[in-house]
Amino acid sequence: MEYGEHDLADGVRTELEASYVKHGCGPEFWSTYQRVLERLVPPAQGTARTRVTNELALVIEQLGIVRRAQLVPPRSARTRMR
Repeated sequence: MEYGEHDLADGVRTELEASYVKHGCGPEFWSTYQRVLERLVPPAQGTARTRVTNELALVIEQLGIVRRAQLVPPRSARTRMR
């Protein structure tokens, strides 16, 4: 993750992994995911939020929580798709 110290990325990974171990892939895990996302970047941050969301999705994929992460395309790509 490119938005801070390496320890931040490790801390996020550890937090998500611990939540998964405790709750599986149920609602409480996804609540933890949302809290982590909101802590890292507020909803009104646009492009930065999309980038962080995608990076978190890849972490979840690497942990084996989902088989394949579905990434959000950048706003410019979404505009062209319409």
